[in-house]
Amino acid sequence: MRVILAVAGLAAAQASTPDYSSQLHAWLEALNDHPVLNIVFGRPLAFLASLLPIEYAVLVLGTLTLTVTFLVPYIVNSIIARTLSNENTKTREALEQAIQTARLNAESRRPNLYPAKCPVVTPKGVGKVQSYNADRAMYSVDVQGKVVNVTAAQIPSTRVVDLFIYPIKSCGSIRLKTADILKRGLAYDRQWLIVDGKNDFVTQRKQPKMALLQPVLDVNKPESITLTGPGMEPLVVPVTTRGIERNVRVWKDRIDSIDQGDAAAAWIAKFLDNPTYRLVYFKESFRRQCEIEFAPDHETGFADGFPILIVAKESLEAIQSELKRPISIERFRPNIVVSGCPAWADDTWRDFEIGSLRFRNVKPCSRCAIPSVDPKKGVKDDDSLSNIQDVLKSSRNGEDLGFLDKKADEVFFGSNVVCDKLGPIAVGDTVKVLTVMTA
Repeated sequence: MRVILAVAGLAAAQASTPDYSSQLHAWLEALNDHPVLNIVFGRPLAFLASLLPIEYAVLVLGTLTLTVTFLVPYIVNSIIARTLSNENTKTREALEQAIQTARLNAESRRPNLYPAKCPVVTPKGVGKVQSYNADRAMYSVDVQGKVVNVTAAQIPSTRVVDLFIYPIKSCGSIRLKTADILKRGLAYDRQWLIVDGKNDFVTQRKQPKMALLQPVLDVNKPESITLTGPGMEPLVVPVTTRGIERNVRVWKDRIDSIDQGDAAAAWIAKFLDNPTYRLVYFKESFRRQCEIEFAPDHETGFADGFPILIVAKESLEAIQSELKRPISIERFRPNIVVSGCPAWADDTWRDFEIGSLRFRNVKPCSRCAIPSVDPKKGVKDDDSLSNIQDVLKSSRNGEDLGFLDKKADEVFFGSNVVCDKLGPIAVGDTVKVLTVMTA
């Protein structure tokens, strides 16, 4: 580098040095004789000399060399600093995760099912846990401003009372006694999807009759799915995992899927009276990430945004009381239904266990118009009967609850959750609340 800078200096001084040309060529010959310098400087200089007079070629190469001399250390230092910063971030995140896991493990070992500030049902009414005395197996609970002592046996445990999957998004449910939790949620939940001619997803929002499309699936032998519906002959559709690929849209996400053939498309097109509709299957190798803001390390299938929806049976009963009519829990399309807790208790749960599995509540579930569809009739009934949306808006709106963007016209029922471990879940499993939401 010093050699080329010296040559550049010689070229710059050419006007005051009569024999600069001979000296310059002598320097260049020496440069070419050195194998390393010839590769680093000689060849670039020869290229520049083919475009410019030799003196200017030397000046250009010298300028470039000087520039690189200052830039390279800066670039290297920036890369190293960025790398170290990324490593520090990863180390910090790993440490925070380890601390959180240790904290949850400690909570998991405590004997009481409900922690402080968790809503519970007591003989005196619904209250909030203040503390727990393990020696006496006694809760202190605030019930309407009065602290009462209640034994653990007097507070009902929260248990799973129903499990549902919806193999074809927005179509009929299958009720289960046991299910496997996989990386995208309950096994075979929202694994199939109906799309239109633009490869956009179709739901009961547009086609209420989809509620009457009842899939039949043997979760122990899932080689095929059977389509059934009023006025239609059942159609057995073999699961096709290799075939025509379709990049389909579910809300803002584009998802790779496999078309399930013309026979299935024809059946669905006839049942829903739309010749463009087709049935697709979620491509196994595709990864659809959940919203990064809420669950960056988790993925889902064709669900709206998250892999698992949990609701409390008591929440449904509260809605029915306001509506003055019975409605089915299936209108809200949950995967896990629990009972034994107060209505809306899942709003407050952050981390909880069901059996051997640990779940995390990542986002309250905002509701669209689908709960207005009667799943037994395949039509919206809110126009003629008491309106579910109106009832939810009166007490379950984002403004009053302080959820998300706090919008008064956005209503909520149930909680979107993720599971950090794969495994089985069953009706009858006990819920243990580990932590609750903090303001």
